[in-house]
Amino acid sequence: MQRFVKEFLLVLPVLLFSVVAHEYAHAWTAYRQGDPTAYALGRLPLNPVPHIDPFMSVLVPIGLWLLSNGAFTFGAAKPVPVEPRNFRRYRLGDIVVSSAGVVMNLLIAVLCAAVFVALGAAAPHAGMMLDVFGTLQGMAQIGIALNVLLAFFNLMPIPPLDGSHLL
Repeated sequence: MQRFVKEFLLVLPVLLFSVVAHEYAHAWTAYRQGDPTAYALGRLPLNPVPHIDPFMSVLVPIGLWLLSNGAFTFGAAKPVPVEPRNFRRYRLGDIVVSSAGVVMNLLIAVLCAAVFVALGAAAPHAGMMLDVFGTLQGMAQIGIALNVLLAFFNLMPIPPLDGSHLL
């Protein structure tokens, strides 16, 4: 049971960061494309609280983790409200905003891979910090897998996922 809880405590922060960063990318690119909707609703700051949905960001991941006996979890943040009619160039803006979340997830996966490699290279010199390095490497490994999964999941052409706007 202790291992089960420890693993979940490694997964949950990575999942929350990933889905919030995904939605933040949508909000920021929509604002840059001329849509002030997310900004007006307070969804543009880096503060994760406005993006967290109690059901999809907390209860669903915990429930899936428990039901799958620690094998799987998934979650989502509140979708950022976007009004494509406000974009300077409607079609281009819709494509850029829709792809921003996927690009953010892939960037996070690459950064997690870099952290994983750097920690692996530094581990022989870690000494007493070896447990911390191992934990951080585990979180980086989860970040890689989770963000690649989120990126490809969001590319499915099913509304309201990002892929439905890219076709």
